[in-house]
Amino acid sequence: MNITIHRGINQIGGCITEIATANTKVIIDLGSNLPGCQGEEFTRQDVERITAGADAIYYTHFHGDHVGLSGYVHDNVGQYIGKGAQEVNICKYSVLAKHDSKYEHDLKVAQNMKTYEEAQTYNVGDKDEIYITPFFVDHSAFDSYMFLIEADKKRILHTGDFRGHGYLSKGLEKILNLKARNIDVLITEGTMLSRLNENVVHENIIKTEAIKLLKKDNHPHFLFALCSSTDMDRLASFHAACKETGAKFLCDSYQKSVLDIFTKYAAPYSDLFNFNDETTKVLRENCSFDWDLRPNGFIMPVRAGSQLDFVKKMLYYFPDAELVYSMWKGYIEGTEEQKNQNIIDFVNLFHGQYHYLHTSGHADVNTLEKVCKITNPSIGVIPIHKEKDTRFDDLPISDTVNVITKSVTIGDVAIIIK
Repeated sequence: MNITIHRGINQIGGCITEIATANTKVIIDLGSNLPGCQGEEFTRQDVERITAGADAIYYTHFHGDHVGLSGYVHDNVGQYIGKGAQEVNICKYSVLAKHDSKYEHDLKVAQNMKTYEEAQTYNVGDKDEIYITPFFVDHSAFDSYMFLIEADKKRILHTGDFRGHGYLSKGLEKILNLKARNIDVLITEGTMLSRLNENVVHENIIKTEAIKLLKKDNHPHFLFALCSSTDMDRLASFHAACKETGAKFLCDSYQKSVLDIFTKYAAPYSDLFNFNDETTKVLRENCSFDWDLRPNGFIMPVRAGSQLDFVKKMLYYFPDAELVYSMWKGYIEGTEEQKNQNIIDFVNLFHGQYHYLHTSGHADVNTLEKVCKITNPSIGVIPIHKEKDTRFDDLPISDTVNVITKSVTIGDVAIIIK
């Protein structure tokens, strides 16, 4: 068996992992580089070379740094993603394609993807040599999965992006203890190894802090929350805060279409994800603003860039509105490569002032350590989705787990690090 890390060992995002037996080849994620990445982006020719002879491509979730190069894949290679994730992608590209024809191809790719279901085992290749079983994980992208991959009498666990401090992360240890025993190779993310000073709190704390802001000084507050439109947990936190205080949870029609997908898939498991109630109110671009928003206030999740002018209009009616910044601070305070001008422009609407309510979508170091110890891979752990200068060796696991960052052959498993 060959395990090839085409990209991701020395950068966050852009992940591409290949697992191949003598007759079968599967690729896990085909991500594009994140903005500010120093590495050169792969071309169509690069993707065609990597995916040549592939029997299938499985995506852990829909973030661009995991699925962004899917448009370069030849039609004869099957691409697989979670059902809910596919609907979110279709929703996103349907809106983008209405405004720019360059997204029509991305929409077609999203529509043509095949889907998988949690805990169902799938055979890859005509000879059924590789078996893949997806298991749900909590992440800042809705409908994310890790994969148990079985081939050549070896068991590989590819975690994708995950965390242990979200509303839906309670089952992480249980799944690992039940399904991730006798693991030979663990392939896992290490994003937070470079962000050790970042405060990682449970999503429930975000809800509690949002409630405090809405109730502050015993008068209504009007809050624009700059956050991801597809982070179900974060949106649920803000929605729950509004529900508890009587404030309105405002959104535009695009955001509501995404919320409807969340409600469809997640509300049956928890009412926390039911966004179809009287708390939620949809504002149209040409709406006349309802002054009944004033008695109890509101939270409105917003997107940088596309909603800048809309929020400017809202600020005319609500000049005392405040900003909740609910994204990674690197976009506004990081290096020049990390900064995002659209986000900076949005923050400047509020004269650079904001309330910071955020927690990472990635596993903290304690969770990473726990996953390594539970799985205890016999061959070793391959860390991906991490900065070049961060080391898994610094975790208290080195006495029991072999950390692999360079090409090596161990027994009948060849690990190639590009």
